[in-house]
Amino acid sequence: MDENVLLAHSNVSLARQPIVDSRLSVMGYELLYRKNAIAMQSDVIDGVGATAQVISASLFEFGVENLVGSNKAFVNFPRAYLLSPNGIPIHKENLIIEVMEDAGFDAILLSSLRHWVKAGCSIALDDFVFHSKLTPFIDLAEYVKLDMLTLGNEKFHQQVEALRGFNVKIIAEKVETWEDYQFCRLLGVEYFQGYFFERPEVITSKTSKVNSMTLLQIMSSLLNTSSFSVDELERIVSQDAGLVHKLLRYLNSPLTGLVASVDSVRLAIMLIGVEQLKSLTNLLLMSEMVGDRHVLLEQIMVRAKHAELFAKNRGYDNQDKYFLAGMLSMIDVCTGMKLDEVLGELPLPNEFINAIMHRSGRVGNALDLVEYYNNGRIIKDQQDFEDLKVTYLSAVKWVDEFLVAI
Repeated sequence: MDENVLLAHSNVSLARQPIVDSRLSVMGYELLYRKNAIAMQSDVIDGVGATAQVISASLFEFGVENLVGSNKAFVNFPRAYLLSPNGIPIHKENLIIEVMEDAGFDAILLSSLRHWVKAGCSIALDDFVFHSKLTPFIDLAEYVKLDMLTLGNEKFHQQVEALRGFNVKIIAEKVETWEDYQFCRLLGVEYFQGYFFERPEVITSKTSKVNSMTLLQIMSSLLNTSSFSVDELERIVSQDAGLVHKLLRYLNSPLTGLVASVDSVRLAIMLIGVEQLKSLTNLLLMSEMVGDRHVLLEQIMVRAKHAELFAKNRGYDNQDKYFLAGMLSMIDVCTGMKLDEVLGELPLPNEFINAIMHRSGRVGNALDLVEYYNNGRIIKDQQDFEDLKVTYLSAVKWVDEFLVAI
């Protein structure tokens, strides 16, 4: 029994560092990724996975209200998350989206940030260095974070002066000494963050594990809309105690605004709704897909989107089935199980399973062609080759821009 208990849980860690005002009162915390309880630095290999882990830990394990109280939660968001059309299942009044310096400040990002702001989120520009071409981004932002340690006094002063004409609040980060703090105060800086005030505090908790097969089954049900049913979702969710725990904990938190507690799986699913459940499932999946697994997820998504776009190019019906087929055709690599075993545990029609396993029918043929193209094998029909070439480039672009938009 002890072994089963150990297998059902793991540890989750994150760090928080306060952001204070000129009176040294806390106005917010930056929530930071930590690999484990003894990690002193972020050591981020994959920004998307790190952000997903911070948000999922905040939502499902610690509770955002326990981490920041009524203060703001500053979280680093990489470009891929910022371009996601599904959004993030978190309380937007408390969330400050930190746009990282390497986010690629182009028209696509600007358009996406406008959607986030319209949805009620606040923006902070992290490690910012002023340039006139970035003016539209500054106009959208509520906060601008200037790195005191990197800039030094002279360049920091120049940045503050360049930003005086904008309606933004400046946060001096990496304030290491009393002298740094006094220098920033004399320039009229409003908020501060750094080792002089407090080092990041690492917080660790036990977390209930979620079976990746359960997440895949939910994704399958949600994407296969023609056969979607609450009864089936309830059956899938109910088989995973870890997922039930996370969903109920999320819904019972103050962030959801629910008056009554949620004490049944069916009620949880009904209150969350299809779109929110899809976002939560994606979040949990992405929090596991770090390092090599993140690269694998990209490959799966490229194949799935390539199959869908190829079907669309050909005018085939039910194009979402091609996406699902492409995704599931690589699930054996993702789970370490045999493909027939994985598919046998998913709520899929036999003809759909045969298309994936035996490449039968139009769906199976499309999968074959997509796989041949991706592996550099010869495509006999020239029209097939041209269609595959165009749709592959579109699929890669889609994956790059919408990494979490499964």
